Amino acid sequence: MSLVVVDGDLVGFKAAAACEKRFIRAIHKDSGREKKFQHRTEFKEWLSQNDKWQIDDFDIVDDRDIDPIENCLHTVKVMLKKIQQASGCSELKVVVQGEGNFRDELLLPTKYKGGREDMIRPFHLKEVQQYLIRKHKAELAHGRESDDVLSQYAFEGYKTKRRIVQATTDKDAKQCMGWLYNWDKMDEPKFVSGLGSLFIDSKGKVDGYGRIWLGLQCLVGDPSDSYNPTEIAGIRYGEKSAFKDLSVVKTDKEMWHVMASKYKEWYPEPVTYAAWNGIEVTKDYLDIMEMYLACAHMRRSPTDSLIVRDILTSLGIEY
Repeated sequence: MSLVVVDGDLVGFKAAAACEKRFIRAIHKDSGREKKFQHRTEFKEWLSQNDKWQIDDFDIVDDRDIDPIENCLHTVKVMLKKIQQASGCSELKVVVQGEGNFRDELLLPTKYKGGREDMIRPFHLKEVQQYLIRKHKAELAHGRESDDVLSQYAFEGYKTKRRIVQATTDKDAKQCMGWLYNWDKMDEPKFVSGLGSLFIDSKGKVDGYGRIWLGLQCLVGDPSDSYNPTEIAGIRYGEKSAFKDLSVVKTDKEMWHVMASKYKEWYPEPVTYAAWNGIEVTKDYLDIMEMYLACAHMRRSPTDSLIVRDILTSLGIEY
């Protein structure tokens, strides 16, 4: 018996977003007349060709045309069917976000995923999530993210040599041991194991799989999740720099040595900073490393936290 475990949050978001067309309405303040544009860029291009008005002459209102919910739910059904077929699995399970996420309590300088709080979400998203819970008996990820639950399932398959495929388009999954299927980029599932490797893809972007992908994430962070390991230090350090530092790594010990060395370089002395919730915090480089590692690491169980000092000690790395 094989199983594919699907990130229902991503399926729901993509389906709901596909069932609406967003646009803006530019309303002339004096006359009340309005004109639709696909986005603000198109409006500004139109405005540049009309010397008669300035941007301050208009109020900009975000709007959207929304398809019926039935269309959206049909899209969900089609997506899930295709994912199950491509994964080659006999059973399908859906996971959606429940209540709470331990990362929300991390004392980061910027709140974890804080940049998403003002994001306009697809109109049907909530109803789609309820449909997944009701119709597909979706499992709720409480206290952590759906990604963590998918990682746990994939790791269980890895340990037991059972075909359990995590299906997601999230790049965090590339660090996880076990079967992975990205329905946007893969024709079939890929088995991820070991330290893995990093490489430059056809578009010139850094890519990779395995534990070394976690190493890279721990060094560069993730702007979409609003965490940046060098934010407190005020240093610029990106994927290409991390690729250069990690591309020579051949063992886990070498990888963790590089990671710890970079954090010590960025934070040679303990630093005091204001966390996102106003609390004043003092941390040394290993404390900071552990905090950002908690952001990046996909937990293989509800209590699967990584203690940096214990890991370095077990690998024989002095700190």
